[in-house]
Amino acid sequence: MKNILIIQGGGRPNGNTAQLVNSFAQGAENAGHKVEIISLIKNDIKGCLGCNACRYGKPCVQKDGFNAVVPKITEADLLVFASPLYFWTISSRTKAFIERLYCIAKEDGNPPAGTV
Repeated sequence: MKNILIIQGGGRPNGNTAQLVNSFAQGAENAGHKVEIISLIKNDIKGCLGCNACRYGKPCVQKDGFNAVVPKITEADLLVFASPLYFWTISSRTKAFIERLYCIAKEDGNPPAGTV
């Protein structure tokens, strides 16, 4: 059994992205996996400020919904992003969430060959 965390970045609670997420979640649950959906409509998450406080062992200076989600991200076996396409790219909510992953990124001590 996998622990799956779905980040739903659509702007409409019952829109196409939400319907896709619900279908995916139901299929994953039917296959025996544990699924949690986090809607970015219901969670106020701002984009990264690039202050690098997190890189020096300090907590993020932003006080929003992201800090409560961090433990769920680190416990997840699979992180799924679901976003509509707005102006040929992901939604701004989804982009802001992805930027904030910077605070939990770890250095890869064994990067793939050719990436030094």
